[in-house]
Amino acid sequence: MVLAVLGLLRAAAPQNSPSIPEQVQAVAVGLRCPTCQGQSVADSASVLAASSRQVIEDQLRAGRTPDQIRQYFVDRYGEEVLLSPDPSGVGLLAWLLPALAVAAGGIVAWRWLHRPRSAPERTAGDAVVVPAREALAAHRAGGLVPDGSPAGESLRKALDVRLAAEEDDSADTEALARADRRLAAAFGRYRARETSARVRDPGAVLPRRAVTAGAAVVLLTLAGVGVGTAMGNRGAGDPVTGDVPVAAEPAPGVAALRAEAEARPQDPAAWLALGRALDRARQFDPAVEAYDRALALQPAADDVALLRGNVLVRAGRGAEAVPTMRELAGRYPDDPDVLLVLGLAQEAAGAPEATDTLRRFLELAPDSPAAPGVRALLGDG
Repeated sequence: MVLAVLGLLRAAAPQNSPSIPEQVQAVAVGLRCPTCQGQSVADSASVLAASSRQVIEDQLRAGRTPDQIRQYFVDRYGEEVLLSPDPSGVGLLAWLLPALAVAAGGIVAWRWLHRPRSAPERTAGDAVVVPAREALAAHRAGGLVPDGSPAGESLRKALDVRLAAEEDDSADTEALARADRRLAAAFGRYRARETSARVRDPGAVLPRRAVTAGAAVVLLTLAGVGVGTAMGNRGAGDPVTGDVPVAAEPAPGVAALRAEAEARPQDPAAWLALGRALDRARQFDPAVEAYDRALALQPAADDVALLRGNVLVRAGRGAEAVPTMRELAGRYPDDPDVLLVLGLAQEAAGAPEATDTLRRFLELAPDSPAAPGVRALLGDG
């Protein structure tokens, strides 16, 4: 529990104001790509994911909060667009159940450790009478047979005195009370000797309370570590009890990726990584060159061809993208990403079929982040 509190304090501590790219990454990492399987908007190379990242950036610059932006995507795609459940409504259960389970376990353990004894409450006189009667009942049932130790001999004599006082009709109340006190004391010493013998025995079973307390400490420690780690890894700008996305590793810079690509000129993956970094940095012409290098090494990489076409459109060179995008549309006639880039490239080139291509895109992806801009381009409002 201490570790959990420390984790919450760490998570709530003020941080340096994140930059716009860091805020975009923090929001995008918690959103599911609309057209990909199991990828976030931050990780996907999809054109729609790139459009989503642009929407996030535009809304952040307009002053909207991360929660408002997430709600924008939920309104269009439903709750399933969130990679982590919304910490409200039904989704709140996903965040509360682990804490409730730990709390319930603690309550059960506390009540078990502090359970009431089966015997009724004892008065001051019961401290003598009850042990004496327990000893007598156990002795008569054959469950208490004193051994030959000094404590055992003392208990045997006390039992004999108590039984004799009980059988003596002339014995008064005070005599019975003295016999009870002697028996209670002897019984107590005998039980204490047995307990100490069990403690000295290396094979003795650990006390139940010690085992329970140890298990509770381990459970709470693990829970504290888990809560502290999770809360410490929340996204930039998120509240302490927010979606808690795992913070992504900072992406390598363009210079580092360029150096890596030049060091491995025959590796298409290195040129692809450089092209994506240049694309994110809005260095469109160098990005096209990097994608060209990747395609020269791996001509069948349709995903790279799609990225290249998207960059050409955004760089104002849409006419150059039309031939390649037509080939991709022939292989992927129902891919919204391909149709979007092809339609925009055709629009830039003044091709009359651009309208049909873009309307087909809207039929397949009516809730895409790019859909409002496409409708405006087509004059649909």
